[in-house]
Amino acid sequence: MQHKSKNNKITGRPRKKNEWTAALLLERSDRYFAIQDDHTKFVAGKDGAVEVPDPAPYTVEGLCCYLKINRTTFRNWRQRNDELGEAAELIHQRIAADRIEGALTGRQHAGFAQFILKNTDPEFYRDKVEVENTVAEDAKAMFDAWSTLWKQQK
Repeated sequence: MQHKSKNNKITGRPRKKNEWTAALLLERSDRYFAIQDDHTKFVAGKDGAVEVPDPAPYTVEGLCCYLKINRTTFRNWRQRNDELGEAAELIHQRIAADRIEGALTGRQHAGFAQFILKNTDPEFYRDKVEVENTVAEDAKAMFDAWSTLWKQQK
């Protein structure tokens, strides 16, 4: 971080320049998604091996590796309140949508997709725990009988 010394000279390391813009992030992430969508596999058919589309799942980690950034940087971008933050959030939503659609169509293991979603977006995906606090009629009757006996002993 740069700061001015007593004699008004700028000292310290210059700030790291952030070359990323929303447009650049969207463009490069679209390239990553296209690469994932272009994956194929060979399937045995009656006429021999046939190449069929087999899109690879989108992941934050895969995107970060492709962009040559770390997950913390991507997470920090998502928390920003500017165009770059909006773009990063849209990209993250696209990755989550791919997970959900993959789990629903059987392309991805539903349990693993559920695990990833709960652990990467706990504010949106979590198990709802409901506790029903009821007293059975027998227990209520027993409590009423004890209350009556207690009052008689006083």
